[in-house]
Amino acid sequence: MIFALMMMLTASVSANAMSYEQARNEALFLTDKMAYELNLTDEQYEAAYEINLDYLMGVTSRDDVFGMYWERRNLDLSYILLDWQWNAYLAASYFYRPLYWDAGYWHFGIYARYPHRSYLYFGRPHFYATYRGDHAWHRVGGRGYYHGHSNHFRAPGREHFGMHDRMNRGDFRGDRHSSTRVTAGNRGGRSMERGNRNIERGNRAIERNNRAIERGNRTIERQNRTIERNNRTIERGNRTIEHNNRSIERGSSRNSGSYNSSPRGGSRSSSSFSGGSRSGGSFSGGSHSSGSRSGGSFSGGHSGGGHSGGGHSGGGHSGGHGGRR
Repeated sequence: MIFALMMMLTASVSANAMSYEQARNEALFLTDKMAYELNLTDEQYEAAYEINLDYLMGVTSRDDVFGMYWERRNLDLSYILLDWQWNAYLAASYFYRPLYWDAGYWHFGIYARYPHRSYLYFGRPHFYATYRGDHAWHRVGGRGYYHGHSNHFRAPGREHFGMHDRMNRGDFRGDRHSSTRVTAGNRGGRSMERGNRNIERGNRAIERNNRAIERGNRTIERQNRTIERNNRTIERGNRTIEHNNRSIERGSSRNSGSYNSSPRGGSRSSSSFSGGSRSGGSFSGGSHSSGSRSGGSFSGGHSGGGHSGGGHSGGGHSGGHGGRR
């Protein structure tokens, strides 16, 4: 999927030598983006265009992509770029390795970063229609034209003020005396660029919203963990209460068993009856008195005990019998 997407975003041509027209169009687009990102000066821009075109015109087979012409291109660019520009150039693969071959076609990686192929930040060099490799290695003795001209592009102590700086200042608005004046087709490109910036801002807004949602989810997760901890605390409390209830239940069972197993034959209290009590062989009852016998006494009710050889007195009957029988 990723490879297929890259294939869509890169330009591809048949793996044959490029035509001059195609090579200079590709060289112009590539150099224009180098000028924008590396902040090339006008002189560096014109030289970089020549170097890029010489490289593309020299590639005729797969072996040439990173072969002799690629090495010469890098040497020539090292003569015209400042140190920080050179490091940035090496770090950008779409500049350092602008062309690659795959499945029988050439592919230009620059279009993966800049998909609007009709948009140029700057104009064409004034020799765009006339340069045909006059400064290529095979034309100047095999060392490259720029080997002996590096001081022209890298003058020590000279303040660098590149094309990107000038664009920010507004130098490329309208027809100016510059080899890089803005071309007529760039207005639509700038509209596309503004559209891309709007899309980028929209993507950043979506990203911020996603981060806010993520923070909300983390908050909910923390709350759920708190609820879970509280539930565990309640569960432990319930287990403690259950344990206490079982302890109380066991204690109650032991006490009940001790009461029901009291030893038999314990002390008995004397039976009590309504109407009298019996204690020590005597019976005391109500108010009825039937008399008395000497040697014993009988009061109230009737009793089988308490007889002795004494006299008898009856209640409510007066009279007496002598000792005669």
